[in-house]
Amino acid sequence: MFWTLDLLPVWTDELFTLTTVAEPIPEIIHVVKRDIHPPLYYILLHEWAKLPLPWTGIAALRAFSGFWALLATLVFDRLWARQHGPTARWLAVTLFALSPCLLLYGRMARSYSMQVTVVLLALGLLKRWMREPGSAVFALASYAAILVVLYTHYLPGAAILAGFALIGWRSLGEFRAGLFLVGLALGYTPWLVTLAGALRRWETAPNFSSSYTLTGNGALEQVLKLAFGAVSLTIGESFSAWSLVLVPVIIGLAYLGLRTPSISPRFRTMLGVSAVIGYLGVSRWVSYPFIPARLLWLLPFLCLAVALGLGGLRTTALQRGIIVCVSLSYLTSTVLYFRRENFLNLGYAAPLTEIAATLNRDAGGRDVILVDSFNTDFQALRMYLSGRTPMLALDRGVEEQARSSASRAQTVWIVRNTRDISPGGLTPRVWHESCAGRSETDRLLEPYAPWQLLAMRWAGLNPVPTHFYQLTSCTKEKK
Repeated sequence: MFWTLDLLPVWTDELFTLTTVAEPIPEIIHVVKRDIHPPLYYILLHEWAKLPLPWTGIAALRAFSGFWALLATLVFDRLWARQHGPTARWLAVTLFALSPCLLLYGRMARSYSMQVTVVLLALGLLKRWMREPGSAVFALASYAAILVVLYTHYLPGAAILAGFALIGWRSLGEFRAGLFLVGLALGYTPWLVTLAGALRRWETAPNFSSSYTLTGNGALEQVLKLAFGAVSLTIGESFSAWSLVLVPVIIGLAYLGLRTPSISPRFRTMLGVSAVIGYLGVSRWVSYPFIPARLLWLLPFLCLAVALGLGGLRTTALQRGIIVCVSLSYLTSTVLYFRRENFLNLGYAAPLTEIAATLNRDAGGRDVILVDSFNTDFQALRMYLSGRTPMLALDRGVEEQARSSASRAQTVWIVRNTRDISPGGLTPRVWHESCAGRSETDRLLEPYAPWQLLAMRWAGLNPVPTHFYQLTSCTKEKK
């Protein structure tokens, strides 16, 4: 979890974290109020960055997430796994601790792993209170824990409360449940106005996310989001093609595990409602590659269900065979992650540092850098650039400026994704116009895996790109 924390490049959301936590706490609160997030994670990370850490920059912020991932493993064991016997306990904890999905998202400078920890704590305490409705200790502890969840991120907090309001209150009675919800509203009063603004932005989310769909069809996009989430949460996002056969196996085991008597029907239903509400909330807000990160708080419950499902299999040989296959898949995924290969979302392993190194070395002050803003992480790339060469993000309304800058430049450098999603083909149009009459050199970066190439051919994509990123230089011929 703490090895080569700067392995992957910074991406846009992490860049927001990096710039936000550098501000004083009053400014942090002001910034996140204008954004979509509650303040607790950023305030804690701001204080963490003041400590004498063995890391600096983005690695220090990612280490904070690694710390929460370790803490989540401890809470998962203490409040959940050890209640189900030694075999199921160690299977569940091992599946979670070594999960390729946790490795990917637990090392990002985002609140994902913190959300996992506080959700495990909040639901664990709430479950104890539902068993002992008269306990004031568990009532107050549940109240404090859910407030922490809400001040960390809206989505898991709202999902848990929805499940509780629909199902869980029956274990406590109307009076206790009503008093609990009123208390939560009072405790969240300082942030209620900001929450209302976030909900308004969520309502208009399809206007934002529609331009980032892969299929162009609403129903198919939901299938894609569910499939992408299922793959990521079970085998991770950097894997060999053979591991895909394990996805339905793992989901089937989870289904069997959730039906075991050791999980009470009422709590199972409450958790299921929370999961559905959580998915509906996130699927409206983000496109398919970002579903798993926002639902990472469900990962430990998936691991527990899989462990219980394995224990319910009648054949020991079948149990051992599945454990061996999952272990090999986890190992392969981990190796590929640290080699930055076979990523489902290639943007996480984007060659931004390599591109920036080339531009910082070869691009001069008389050149210009044009970057596709629709399908590249141009803001993160800007952070890695020296600033010696002017950079322009290609977007609506800047086409004339791009033409003018390119006509004056000695060399035009174009950074683009090989899959164009710019409106009206803006990016390739500017590319071809800027390179007309110049000596052009193309460099392809981040190759697709063989199975990804086959999938694109099967989907009818023509031509099939061989790489994810392209760096083009177009230089005026010397007279």
